Amino acid sequence: MRKSLLILLALTIFILSSATAVACEAEPIANLTFGDMEVYFLDHTGNPEEGNWISLGGPAGVSEIRLPSPIKITYDGPKSRGYGGVSATLHKGAEEAYTVSYPYTTHPLYLPDENVTMSFRGEPGLAGDVVIYLFKPSSGSVRGVLDTLLAGENVDCLSDLFHENMDGYYETFPASLDGNGDLLDHDFGPMEAGQYCIVLLQDNGDKSLTVLSATAFMVVEYELEITAESIVKGNNLDISLELPGVPETDDCSYGAVLIRDQAYKANIEIDSDGTRAGTSVIVNEIDVIEEFDINSSNYRSKLSKGELQTELQTMMGEGKGAISLGVEGKNTLSLTAFDLPVGDYVLLAAVYQPGKGLVALGQEELEIKVPGKKKSKGSSSGGGGGGGGGSPEPASNVRKKELAQQFVTNGNRIRFELTQRATSVGYVEFDAKKSVGKTTTIIEELKSRSTLTPTEPEGEVYRYLNIWVGNGGFATPENIEGAVVGFRVSRDWIIENNVDADSIILQHFSESRWNLLPTTRIGEDEEYIYFEAETPGFSPFAITTSGKSIILLEQTGGEEDPLSVGTNTPEQEPGLEPETSGKFPAWFSKIASFLVGVMMVVMIGLALKKKEEP
Repeated sequence: MRKSLLILLALTIFILSSATAVACEAEPIANLTFGDMEVYFLDHTGNPEEGNWISLGGPAGVSEIRLPSPIKITYDGPKSRGYGGVSATLHKGAEEAYTVSYPYTTHPLYLPDENVTMSFRGEPGLAGDVVIYLFKPSSGSVRGVLDTLLAGENVDCLSDLFHENMDGYYETFPASLDGNGDLLDHDFGPMEAGQYCIVLLQDNGDKSLTVLSATAFMVVEYELEITAESIVKGNNLDISLELPGVPETDDCSYGAVLIRDQAYKANIEIDSDGTRAGTSVIVNEIDVIEEFDINSSNYRSKLSKGELQTELQTMMGEGKGAISLGVEGKNTLSLTAFDLPVGDYVLLAAVYQPGKGLVALGQEELEIKVPGKKKSKGSSSGGGGGGGGGSPEPASNVRKKELAQQFVTNGNRIRFELTQRATSVGYVEFDAKKSVGKTTTIIEELKSRSTLTPTEPEGEVYRYLNIWVGNGGFATPENIEGAVVGFRVSRDWIIENNVDADSIILQHFSESRWNLLPTTRIGEDEEYIYFEAETPGFSPFAITTSGKSIILLEQTGGEEDPLSVGTNTPEQEPGLEPETSGKFPAWFSKIASFLVGVMMVVMIGLALKKKEEP
């Protein structure tokens, strides 16, 4: 019992906290002790440019997988545990949970002919020689390392420990940090297909080590082409998966998961009372050990392929997605989507080949549309003085776009209605102080934080937006006043994230910082809560929570959509500038991003593999 809990705590420490060097004289958040050796772990800083992060690179055009958002891990359990010759300690209060949130949204996915590169950007105080450990772990090698440590054997040389237990690829690379604490553009060259880990270590010279940072990546055997189109509500989704240039793939099995965009998240809770029976791993409110009938001694699921498919559907939740696992050799799939709600979806697909495992992964973004709805166009021209200025946001970061046009004349209240409901914004209003003629307003709903904003806003983010009105320089106090933005937030998102609806607020990026805007709740219906916010101008925005206490939203409904009619906004005290002291820094290492980012497709692989078992 103590052994399994120690392993759980040790792995939690490793995932939650890649480290800075002890030379920085910072207090460690955690440490592992085995034999005469000590390994220290410290938090990342909040600045990715000098915050002890490993970033992965490659050739232009390398594929990227969009990760769940948010990715959060919370550990609530014993903070110290020992077994045999090893002990693990997490330096938090006995009753204090440890929560971290991963800030990045994508992760690279390599092919065998693509060079893998890494950079480490550390704190300025870091310096000296380091060692890069690159390895392809297997279940046997991991067990070998753990057994050696738990047996209490002295480990004088970490290289020997890895060399004696790694039955897969393993290599070390000596390197040095520059004067800024950085290691830039280390090129590993092309790698064979498989799942790899990178650990950057520094020897402190006193039989102790510091893990500077860690990450993981995957090299897939084949490129995967997904043929899938957005569908109209009431239809199933038919897709085709191809491995271009790969002959004779009749032994491959194909699978796909369709996940509603707002359900594509990873809230992971590790809870323990110090006993095996009292330990659970909860992902998106599902106890995966219980639901997937995982054997606590070998951590393998005992479910059949059909049962696993059912449990994956349960894990996603009703009305949040669909899964399809095809028969061997059949690369066309049909996902039951006729009963899914209108909205944006992420399609994850995987290919399994006997003897090789997962050989291809792919991802597409799709939409289930309202019947009869026309697809919104991406651009429009505008005439007159107000014009239709373009957007400086890269198209690759724009998920949806909608435009509206009005004639702007001095002395009138101007309202731009976004009737296609393509984004979370329903209208933009202001009082015109100048006549400029036909003017275009552009709403962009973004995939991630705008490239125009260097920092993250405070709070839980629902949507990132750009709002552009007229040509550059038009939306100024000399030309407009009394501007407001009407927007909506999904009830499902509010309930699933345990958010207090009254804490939702619009933030506006201006003067090099995020500013909270006076925001008023103005209505609700069965699907959305509606808000209106006062704004001094237009540029990047974020719909977020303001950090109030968590209160579950009560179900109500049946009211008219207030974004489709005019509303009056009550007076409200001006919003305060967001504080930075309460924000979690970017502590979570990229190894967690890899593990969680491909969690669903790995589960597909497990289900496909069941087809090979009697």
